[in-house]
Amino acid sequence: MPSSPMTAYNPSTRQEFQPTDPGTQVILHNPDRCTGCRQCMTACSFKNFLTYNYDLSLCRVITGPKGEFIRVHCHHCADPMCMAACPTQAIHKDPVTGVVSVDKIQCIGCKACTWACPLSIPQMQRGLKAMTKCDLCGGDPSCIKVCSAKAIQLVTRCDSRQYCGSDIHE
Repeated sequence: MPSSPMTAYNPSTRQEFQPTDPGTQVILHNPDRCTGCRQCMTACSFKNFLTYNYDLSLCRVITGPKGEFIRVHCHHCADPMCMAACPTQAIHKDPVTGVVSVDKIQCIGCKACTWACPLSIPQMQRGLKAMTKCDLCGGDPSCIKVCSAKAIQLVTRCDSRQYCGSDIHE
């Protein structure tokens, strides 16, 4: 039986990243302010695929158990499991910005990153046999620009810990 992408991972070849940089940025969502309008999803799909389509958005807004709106998005983890699971090392973390991105040329579309991600964020890009995920729009996220409720902010990882009272991005 052939080995799965998950068993093909070799820890000795893993790319190392030091997760202690307080200057790296993450998206912070405040469900108390979110109206559930999903404009962040339309902005994301248009920025990345030039069409307004919720299914193509690299973030999701879902309704929580208490009726609140919860935004599900890449946390650009300090130690990304998606990167560790990638058998071709197509996922990289920028040592300066902390952005976790997928090299679509190197990616083989095996979905090991999706299985490894606690939120199943990486998704197959339509038209390519490669995974895709949020890259913070190169540091200027479109989703934040369109959020009229100001429920989404781009903050440093250090500040996100202060706002949340815990380290949700580790």
